[in-house]
Amino acid sequence: MDPIPLTQQDWKELHLIVNNIWLMLVCALSFSGNMLLAHAIIPSLVESGSVSKYWKILRILFYMGGFGSAALYIGLAVWAIIAGDVLNKFWPNFWI
Repeated sequence: MDPIPLTQQDWKELHLIVNNIWLMLVCALSFSGNMLLAHAIIPSLVESGSVSKYWKILRILFYMGGFGSAALYIGLAVWAIIAGDVLNKFWPNFWI
């Protein structure tokens, strides 16, 4: 098998895939942090009286941020898979 040199367009597509993977990591960390705050930490602090009842309202924002991060993660993953067709140009056999 003779390797095919990568074109500038191939490098651009690979760059976008790698950027998406880093953004997916940020989204995963954002999702986990928001859900931890909204589902575990804030209710515990409110029930113990350490923070005011106003924080219960903020839970909704943290839930929305968490679900927004999850939706963005899924969108980035789908887009990375679709853009991943460039890998077939220079690495046709994934099962090595």
